[in-house]
Amino acid sequence: MLNEKTLLPLNDSFEIRDVNQYIKSFMFIKGFACAKNLVQTNVALSLSRRLHDGQYRKNGVPYILHPLKVCSTLISYGIDDDETLAAALLHDVLEDCQSKLPLHGKELITEYNISQEVFDIITVLTKESGLDQYELSVYFDRIRKNHKAALIKLADRLHNSSTLYAFDFVKMSKYIEETYTFLIPMASFCKNYYPEYTNAFSILKSNIYSLNHSMDVLMKKFHNEKERGSKGAVGK
Repeated sequence: MLNEKTLLPLNDSFEIRDVNQYIKSFMFIKGFACAKNLVQTNVALSLSRRLHDGQYRKNGVPYILHPLKVCSTLISYGIDDDETLAAALLHDVLEDCQSKLPLHGKELITEYNISQEVFDIITVLTKESGLDQYELSVYFDRIRKNHKAALIKLADRLHNSSTLYAFDFVKMSKYIEETYTFLIPMASFCKNYYPEYTNAFSILKSNIYSLNHSMDVLMKKFHNEKERGSKGAVGK
């Protein structure tokens, strides 16, 4: 158990400059959760905001914008399940917020009233760094067996794919390869295995493929032009 001084204040002030960058997404989810009486989503919304406070993406935007985008994407694709949306908002906290979760995430349940199911989904999605191909295959296989986790992972990949420009070429190539190897096949599997979510999985697959394929083509074109330039320089 944590004492009151250790607990995060969920109704605290935030940097107005950061808030201005995500307030629309935040209020969209807030309104949706209130209208649908999604208790877990409402709790997760405030908690995710506090846990990610002070964190920023590589492109300089507040980190909270990422889980908000993942959650709002699922809502726009017709997902209104409370546990799925709550887990979408918290999907990165076990990886990125260890300093604020001294009990290794258990306090999400004991202190912040997050349900066991939401915690289990977050746990399935949490990935250790430095995994080899086999370990990655085990990780993604575990996700595809839980349709809620799979929806979140694919929505997560979709948003990350829209910001690939923030990666260096090596990381970008690795990310695209991982997408082709694991994410696209996982989306195909889920599309067929979970027929009630066929539309959501189909749209996610199509959009993820489109973004990664476009970036892959641009990278190869750049690489080829660079090689031609190098050969021309040598010839002179």
